[in-house]
Amino acid sequence: MKQTFKVLVDRYNPDTQTGLTQTYEVEFNPSQTVLQTLNFIRDNLDDSLSFRSSCQGAKCGSCAVALNGKPVLACNTTVDGQDITIGPLPNFPVINDLIVDRNKGEDYFFKMLSQTNACDGSCNGHVHTEPEAVLNEAQIDYENLSRCLGCMVCTSACPYNAQMDSNGPNPSMLVSVMSSGVLTKKDGHLAFPIGVNSDYCSLCLNCYAACPAGVHLNRANSQSKNTYVQTTGQKLRDRLLGHAELADKAATLAPGLNNALVNSPIVRTALEKTLNISSQPSMVKFSRPLTAQRPADKQPSAISKKHKVAFFTGCYARYNETDTALDAIAVLEKLGVQVEVPEQSCCGLPLVANGNMAAAENKARNNIAAFKPWIDKGYKIVTTCTSCSLMLKTEYTEVFGIKAAESLADCTYDLAEYINILDNSKEIELKLTPVPMHTAYHTPCHLKAQKIGLPFIELLNKIPDFKVEVMDAKCCGQSGSYGYKAEKYPISTAVGNELKESMDKLNPEIGLSECGPCQLRMHDVSGLPVIHPISILKSALVS
Repeated sequence: MKQTFKVLVDRYNPDTQTGLTQTYEVEFNPSQTVLQTLNFIRDNLDDSLSFRSSCQGAKCGSCAVALNGKPVLACNTTVDGQDITIGPLPNFPVINDLIVDRNKGEDYFFKMLSQTNACDGSCNGHVHTEPEAVLNEAQIDYENLSRCLGCMVCTSACPYNAQMDSNGPNPSMLVSVMSSGVLTKKDGHLAFPIGVNSDYCSLCLNCYAACPAGVHLNRANSQSKNTYVQTTGQKLRDRLLGHAELADKAATLAPGLNNALVNSPIVRTALEKTLNISSQPSMVKFSRPLTAQRPADKQPSAISKKHKVAFFTGCYARYNETDTALDAIAVLEKLGVQVEVPEQSCCGLPLVANGNMAAAENKARNNIAAFKPWIDKGYKIVTTCTSCSLMLKTEYTEVFGIKAAESLADCTYDLAEYINILDNSKEIELKLTPVPMHTAYHTPCHLKAQKIGLPFIELLNKIPDFKVEVMDAKCCGQSGSYGYKAEKYPISTAVGNELKESMDKLNPEIGLSECGPCQLRMHDVSGLPVIHPISILKSALVS
C-alpha cells in the first residue's frame, strides 16, 4: 500500500476575495519535491489549484512558495512524507491561490533605473533623480550575482521588509537590479545607485540563509550599507555602536558603577535626546573582563591533551556576560579538552552593521594573525557567539575576500557543533544528570546563516527530564545594535512581536539562546531570565 501524507494548501479566490485552507491526501515517493506534490494535486485531485512553475530545474525562480511558513523554491525542496502546509510566498499580495503579485519588484527596478544615465525623463512614472549614493562597478561581483534566479525568496524571508513599505530592505531587487547592469556615471566611473533602504537592512542574513541559489547576499548587503553610510556620513552614534569593544573595555574598569549609569532613566533619556539611542530596550551589563579572571590564559597551558581549542570569546562573553565564557571553558575542560584564550579583537560585525567595512576588515586581519599560530599548532577555534562564528567561518572570506582567512574558516566551530563532533565520533563521553526544566529556545539568525542545523538542541535533547521547545520566530528584532537606534526601534519591535507571541504561548520557565542581543530581546518581551545553553549543559554534566 502506498504511503500517503496530508498537504494543507492555503487557497485564495480573487473573485470573492476570500481565503481558506484545503486539505489533500497525497501519495509519497522518495525524493519527492514540493512542486511534484503540487503537480500531483492539480493532475489527480483538484485541477482548480493555481501555482506558478516553468523550468522545474531551479533556473527560473518562478515556483517559489511557502513551505510550513518558510519561503522555498518548490522544484528543489523535497518533502519527507510528514504532513505539510503550502502557502503563497510571504510578504507579497496574493493574486490567486499560490500566485503572488511581483509588481512591487518591477516598480523598484524602474525606481533604480530613474537614478541612472539611462533615464533622462520619466521611467514608468518615476522622475529622474540623482542617487543618494553609488557603488563603483569595480566592486560589484557579477559572478556571484549571476547565480540569482529572481525567485524573490530572499525578500520574502526578510523580516524587516515585511514591516516596511518603500524604504524596506529588498535583497532580491538589490541583487537582480545590480546584476542587470543598471548603472550611472559618477566621477568618470560606472556605478550602481544605492538608496536609504540599504541602511534599514539589519544584516540579520535571513535572506542569505533562505537563498536557494547560493548567492552571497551577505556581501551585496554589506557593500550597499557601507556605501550608503560612508556617502551620506556616519552618525556619531553609529561610530560608537560600531566600536562597542572600546566602550566595553572602558566600562569593565568599574562594571558596577557603569551598570548603574547605563540603566539610569536620566542617562537613557539623555542618550536618546543627544545620540538618538532608544531608551526602550534593555542595555547590556558589564562584568569584570574574562582576562582579569583568567590571567593564566595569556600564556599557553603546560597541560598537553589530545583535543585542543583556542577560544574566540567575542566581546559579549569577554566583557558583558563572562559567565557564558567561564561555563564554556568549564564544560570543555570537564570533557578533557585543553582550552586557551588568545589575545583577540572584536570579530568586526558591529562595524559592518554600522557601515564601516574598512575598520571591520582591519579587525578581521588582526584576528587572522592572532589565531594563525594556534592553527599551525593544530588547535581548533571555538566560540559561544553565533555572530562571531559566522564572521570567522564565512564573512572574512565572502565579504572581505581575504584569502588568508580560509584556514581560520576551515577550523572554526560553534561550541555545540564542536562538542557534537567529538560526541558523535566517540572521542568524549557525555555523562548527563537530569535537569527538570521547561525552556524555550530562540534560533539566532546568524546560526541559521551557517546552515549547520541546531547543534545546541541536539545536545540539550540528551539531558534527562529537560524540555526545550524551539520557537519559530524569524528574528528577535534586536539584531545587535539595530534595536538601539531610535528611528529603527519601532521596526525592531514589530519584527520581535513573533518572538513575543511564541514565548507567551509556550510559557517556559526560562529562555535560551546563544546570541547576547537575542537574550536581551527575549527578556524584554517576556520578563523571564534568559541564558546561554552552555550554562544548562554545564549544570547537567557529571564530572
